[in-house]
Amino acid sequence: MHLEVFLLALLIYFALGIGAGLLSGLLGAGGGLIVVPGLIFVFQWEPVSPAVAMHVAVGTSLATMIPIAYRSLTSHVKHGISFFSIYKQMAPTVILGVIGGGILARFIHSHVLEIIFGIFVLVMAASLLIKHKTTVERKLPGWQGMLLAGGFVGLQSGMLGVGGSAFSVPFLSHRGVNIHVAVVVSVAIAMTVSVLGTITFMLSGLDASGLPHWSTGFVYWPAFIGLAVGGVLMAPLGAKLSHRIPAETLKKCFAVFLLVIAAHMLWL
Repeated sequence: MHLEVFLLALLIYFALGIGAGLLSGLLGAGGGLIVVPGLIFVFQWEPVSPAVAMHVAVGTSLATMIPIAYRSLTSHVKHGISFFSIYKQMAPTVILGVIGGGILARFIHSHVLEIIFGIFVLVMAASLLIKHKTTVERKLPGWQGMLLAGGFVGLQSGMLGVGGSAFSVPFLSHRGVNIHVAVVVSVAIAMTVSVLGTITFMLSGLDASGLPHWSTGFVYWPAFIGLAVGGVLMAPLGAKLSHRIPAETLKKCFAVFLLVIAAHMLWL
């Protein structure tokens, strides 16, 4: 690969990282919803085989979420948001789900993963935009329901390289949790997902063919560096903006963001 192309790719990774960091702080997204499609686009000019492009994008996205989600979480905690009581109800099955999802993704073709990704995000966007009229007070389900939700978040995160915000934020918001709290819970889940998912994708991709140089399994380190630097710089700004935006406005912004990503993955 020519040096000019490599440097241009690094700049694009940095720009994607800026977007991922902003979204992580603002909406609780670990960054995968923007990083995965962005990496798929850049990999057209990188030495990444199309057969494993989605897998490398997912693995690299998960690795990138580690520093970005951590920076975002510490910024949110400074604003006094309490999230651990909800997080601990979902964490056990999030852990099991992300390991299972990472292993399952190894046996699914990249194009199929892209379609699953797009459909899933589209459904979650619709759930946020539709007004749910009810006179019954909405509360979180019991521990069984929370564990089930955590398992689903972990499974789709491990398969698709996202932090879980596309499901956890709409789910918690629909169950009456303040959108700002839901965002912070999502960031904490993204931290859990990113560590376990990165390890899983590294190990499951060690014997894969078509991988670029400077990769460990399905994690491509040049992309990771550019993404992580941009993301860590912008996450605190996103967190600061999140606490200044009204809850309903923040919810609509998140839904529109999901629609754009779904359209890109399914039709572009």
